Amino acid sequence: MEQETRKPVGPRERVTAAYKGQFADRVPAYPIAGVFAGCLDGLSIEEYCTDPTRASRAMLNYYERFQPDIMIAFNDLAKEAEAIGCRVKYSDYVVPSIDQHVLQEDKGKLARLEIPDPRRDGRLPAFLEQCTALSKAGLPCPLGSVNVGPWTIAMLMRNPELLCLDTIDDPEFVHELMRFATEYAKRVGDAVLETRIGLSYSDPTASCSLVGPETYREFIKPYHKQLVDYFKAKRVGTTVHICGTTHQIHEDLVEVGFVAITIDLDQQADPALKVDQLDRLVTLGNQRGVVGIGNVDVTIFERATKAEIEAEVRRCIDTVGPRSRFVLSTSCELPPQANPDCVRWFMEAAREYGQYERILGK
Repeated sequence: MEQETRKPVGPRERVTAAYKGQFADRVPAYPIAGVFAGCLDGLSIEEYCTDPTRASRAMLNYYERFQPDIMIAFNDLAKEAEAIGCRVKYSDYVVPSIDQHVLQEDKGKLARLEIPDPRRDGRLPAFLEQCTALSKAGLPCPLGSVNVGPWTIAMLMRNPELLCLDTIDDPEFVHELMRFATEYAKRVGDAVLETRIGLSYSDPTASCSLVGPETYREFIKPYHKQLVDYFKAKRVGTTVHICGTTHQIHEDLVEVGFVAITIDLDQQADPALKVDQLDRLVTLGNQRGVVGIGNVDVTIFERATKAEIEAEVRRCIDTVGPRSRFVLSTSCELPPQANPDCVRWFMEAAREYGQYERILGK
């Protein structure tokens, strides 16, 4: 693999090189920004998640301010569940959540539910409007959307605690629900693709911090595979983001066929484990043609100093930067009240420390 540092490189070329296992000028970098973009533009969290015109403007203002190498359309992870009958709760400080699950009282109701139409139901049309606005903006970087993965859709429909119990008490119901949720995730993905931006599925509740590797392999992996294969047949690659501990299922995620995997670590995780997970994932990615994305600790972005942000960036880059197939990112979504300076310091540090001339010593 040849290092290319002599000619100007744009974000699209930088990211493409990483996905091909090559080296451009530096490690690609982007923070995962959702409602933070709206708060930065003076919107409340609810306004950002419900007003696509203002949300789209906020996303583009965020891009102009920080110039990330990848830009994503992302509002919240409750929109799919809400469109099927769950109730969303908004707050001034944290991302939206579900406080009324459509299947909590009666799981038999699943047989009477129909998969929502993304172009008509709930806030899904508003999300598609955001995707379209981002696509039409003509930004020079790769574009993606954040859709909700099937296990998280299922958990929000049923109730996380109850669904975990169902894996023991009623596994056939869990599979039935996962078939429904997977078809739903496909339908949303198809609608997003029509806006001409890429697909990324966030399935944060699929981590081993919550369900364990055997549960993943029995109840989640087959449906992740169906989702990936469905879009692969359309010549579309899919990315996945999973929170918490994931090193036990890295091989499984690669076998599923995701083209890129974003990892997040629990706040209580051993710092050494954070380095180890990122190292394992990117090493595996270079062996199997998968990109590893992460893993700057997002929990510090409200109060961190410049030195602390730089240290996190350097930790990640020095760990895995020499091996390519790596995109530097935050471990999860930026907090709504993140300090904009922290985001700026993140991108500045990525541009400085991520230079392959420094990393490779050439």
